[in-house]
Amino acid sequence: MNNADHYRVRVSAAVLRLGDELLVVRESRLAVSVLNLPGGAPQLGETLENAAAREVLEETGYHVNPTEIAFVAERREDRWSEPVLEICFYADLISELRDKPIAHDGVFAAEWLTLDHSEIRKHLPHAELFSARKRGRYIDAASPQTVP
Repeated sequence: MNNADHYRVRVSAAVLRLGDELLVVRESRLAVSVLNLPGGAPQLGETLENAAAREVLEETGYHVNPTEIAFVAERREDRWSEPVLEICFYADLISELRDKPIAHDGVFAAEWLTLDHSEIRKHLPHAELFSARKRGRYIDAASPQTVP
């Protein structure tokens, strides 16, 4: 089996507060700062929901409870040879207080930005789904359109 025969799985979480603030992380990729949803790869034997909650805690210090799937996306990223299959969950914030400092390579900040913030529109084009809490959407990397 070669890399073209499988996907890299990534889970992420859309954590909203006050209706229009989204929890995002700032990551360094090739010395460039980018915004992303908190998330990462599930560990062997870990459920996707547990992986999303763990990744949010590691990258932001917040405890969350993943509730339902916001979207599934297939995309290509230059940093990986395989295509990425991302499963994004809506997640409820359990506590407004951070439990621990950020403990993740590449992530250097976690912050709350409004959904209409220019950086969110630039780095997270599918965040428009979150304002209406749409769910169950499939997003193909070749097209920014969603399929119901």
